[in-house]
Amino acid sequence: MDPFDLVLPLAVFAGIYAVVTGLSWLRRYVGESLAGRKTAMRLNLARRAGPPILAALILLVAGGVIGVAGEGELAALLAGGGLSFGFHRGLAELNRPDWRELALRGALTLAFGLFLLWQIGVL
Repeated sequence: MDPFDLVLPLAVFAGIYAVVTGLSWLRRYVGESLAGRKTAMRLNLARRAGPPILAALILLVAGGVIGVAGEGELAALLAGGGLSFGFHRGLAELNRPDWRELALRGALTLAFGLFLLWQIGVL
C-alpha cells in the first residue's frame, strides 16, 4: 500500500473537522460583544492556522512549477489540518470543551467524511 493513498482520506477528514469546528468558532465570534476580544480571536486564528495555510499555498505553487506528484492532496491536508488546529485551539481557549461537544464534532466529522469518501469512490 502506498502511503499517498492515505493522504486524500486524511485531508477529507481534516477539512470536514475544520468546517464543523469553524462553524462553532464563528458562532462564538459573532456572539462576542467586545471588539477587543474579537480582534484577539482573529489574531489567535491567524497565528495558529496561518503558517500551515501558507505552506499549503507554497506547496501548490512549487508543486505546479516543479511537477511534484500529489501536491494537491498534500496541500489540502496541510490546509485542512491547519484550519482544524486553529479553530480547535481557539475554541479551547475560549472555554474548556466537554466530552459531549467533542464527541458531537467527531461524530459529525466521521459521518460526513465517510459519506463524502463513499460518494467520490474511495470507499
